[in-house]
Amino acid sequence: MYWKEIKRSEHFDKYHKGTLAWSWVVRLVYCIKNKRKKRSKIEIESDKIYILCELKDSVLYIINVKKK
Repeated sequence: MYWKEIKRSEHFDKYHKGTLAWSWVVRLVYCIKNKRKKRSKIEIESDKIYILCELKDSVLYIINVKKK
């Protein structure tokens, strides 16, 4: 999986913006090793955080961030 930049999706801005600071979301995307690809979506999961992303044209869009 390769991307050139990371952006917020409209869904993230509308529903999940206050869950975690944007700087932490970007940091976790790079730090967490447990990444699973399901079709065009990418699930990034740790013991405490779940991040759902979508890869389009080498841009990773963050869709959802949840604390477990």
